[in-house]
Amino acid sequence: MLRPERMSKTTLLFLKSDTEEVLDSLNKQGAFHITIKSSEPTSDILNRSSALLNRLEVLIEQSKVISGSSELPPPKAVSIEAQDWNSFLDEVEKEISRHEREVKEIDVSIKTEEKLKFSISVWSPFIANLQKTLPLEIFSSFKRLVFLPLYQKEHRPTSLSLLLPHPSIVLTVTLKPATVLAVCMKEDLDKLRRAAEEAGYAQMPVLEDMPDNLNELSKVIESAEKKLKEISLKNEEFRRSFTAYLPKLLYLKAILCDANSLISIREVATFEKRWMILEGYVPSKNLSALIGDLQARLNGRIVFFSKEEHSSPQVPVVFRYPKFFRLFESITNLYGVPSYTELNPTPILAITFPVFFGLMFGDLGHGLMLAALGFIFYKYTKSMSKIGIFLMICGIAGAIVGATLYGEAFGKHIGYHTVFSPGEDLMSLFKFSLYIGVAQISLGLAIMVINNLIQKKKVDAFLVNTPKLLLYLLFMYVVFNFGLNLNRWFTGPIFFILGPAIFMLVGKPVWALIRHGRKEFLSVFGEIGFEVFDTMIRFVSNTVSYLRIFAMVMAHIQLTAVFYSLGTIAGGGMVGMVVSAILAALGNIFVVLLEGILVLAQDLRLHFYEWFSKFYEDGGVRFSPFKLTFGVPILKK
Repeated sequence: MLRPERMSKTTLLFLKSDTEEVLDSLNKQGAFHITIKSSEPTSDILNRSSALLNRLEVLIEQSKVISGSSELPPPKAVSIEAQDWNSFLDEVEKEISRHEREVKEIDVSIKTEEKLKFSISVWSPFIANLQKTLPLEIFSSFKRLVFLPLYQKEHRPTSLSLLLPHPSIVLTVTLKPATVLAVCMKEDLDKLRRAAEEAGYAQMPVLEDMPDNLNELSKVIESAEKKLKEISLKNEEFRRSFTAYLPKLLYLKAILCDANSLISIREVATFEKRWMILEGYVPSKNLSALIGDLQARLNGRIVFFSKEEHSSPQVPVVFRYPKFFRLFESITNLYGVPSYTELNPTPILAITFPVFFGLMFGDLGHGLMLAALGFIFYKYTKSMSKIGIFLMICGIAGAIVGATLYGEAFGKHIGYHTVFSPGEDLMSLFKFSLYIGVAQISLGLAIMVINNLIQKKKVDAFLVNTPKLLLYLLFMYVVFNFGLNLNRWFTGPIFFILGPAIFMLVGKPVWALIRHGRKEFLSVFGEIGFEVFDTMIRFVSNTVSYLRIFAMVMAHIQLTAVFYSLGTIAGGGMVGMVVSAILAALGNIFVVLLEGILVLAQDLRLHFYEWFSKFYEDGGVRFSPFKLTFGVPILKK
């Protein structure tokens, strides 16, 4: 759990004609982390595959919009038969091109539907309302007048009637949508159009077989509505077909991504004209199974070289631990991936993180409320299910601490004797917070010593970090037992601090003097001198930072008390009791939500800044074995 699995650096040498078989084996074994040092390939096949993938991604987005799918369905396999990569890409391109033609067709159809729907939406109420006001037959009797139906395209402050040429009139026909009928002399038609445009109006859309007279427009609208119904049914059928085809497009995307990976590996791994070479890392326990499968597939036509790695930070890491600990791996990875040459803090974090959260959020009632909120997230929201698990764990930790250590429930003391009484015994909780800080920082320094030994830095382990740990522990011992009274320190306790400080100050410089001479001695002495000073100042401030535990507990009690006080102010009687209960309920909900966020932030800070900074270098490489979504599409028989 604390150390990654042993990795073996492995090199595979095989014939180029066996590439697909080798990659298929690596894919099925799922245990080979490929390292590629060559430059990115730019072959025609790879460029073509990448171009097809880009086209396919555009198609998927278009199909998603057309089908109205909010979430992508699972991929569905499409039968593609090919003997080589070129023929494989030919088959994929045929599928993509066919679907692109369909997208263009439905795109035109959808635009036609939208245009027709808009035209009917403005014309239909226009004609209906106009018929109620004037008989449509009269418009054909006016020979010198022009009747121009307009709709309001955008609202502008200047009224249309103020811009019209004289003589002209405007009749408001409908308000929603805003349509008008503008009437002017034939010779003023151009002026009317310019005025309409200036006022934010546009001419009503032209329908198919548009008549010259308004009295014949009703039949045209009926015909347009019939056509709209036909197009809508056709487009609905299109949408259903696109919904059915979307999983196949996702499958094509997946195998094209796989193809890109395979072609990239194939081309950068070429050793000579006929040979291929692949380098990577394999967990030592999986090495024999992987090599055995390769030799069986290729009838021995493969050569491999393997060496177990022990102290290289570039080695990819994979850890095996119980499922509970794995939940907290994401928190560790927020800071960085552990390297191969350091201890993994996740198992320790999995214990200390909920404990610290519980200490800062210690309340039986509020802890159960937070756990209930986490259960709702876990049970009913897919996207926040993992957050829900964290909230349940932290809420339960807060409930346990509140019941056993603090005796608190909903901001009130439960009544029985507990280890601490935060509302009364402040000093004990104050000291307890500092003790926790000393324990965790000391653990971090001890892990740093172990990391030095793993990295074979024995000088740093024994001459720098071990004295640093002793200096910190003895300094804290003196502070806790003799306070900050320097007069008492100089009666004897000061020597507890000076011993490891002097050893740390001269240990590594003397070693550098013996091994490398005077110049290196002066450089190391200056560096260590600053580190001793930094240790005394920074580690004390880091320890004081753990008073956040004390501060959060006090803030919890005081904040909850505010809402109970507001409830008391509400007064007596039935109304007062109801108001008081509502304020208490809302107050407790507010405290749970607010403190949950604040405590989480403080918990992360205590682990990342105060603890990880003592030993954690991160910068590791995550073990990412070669794995395809659907396997190798091209296999030579």
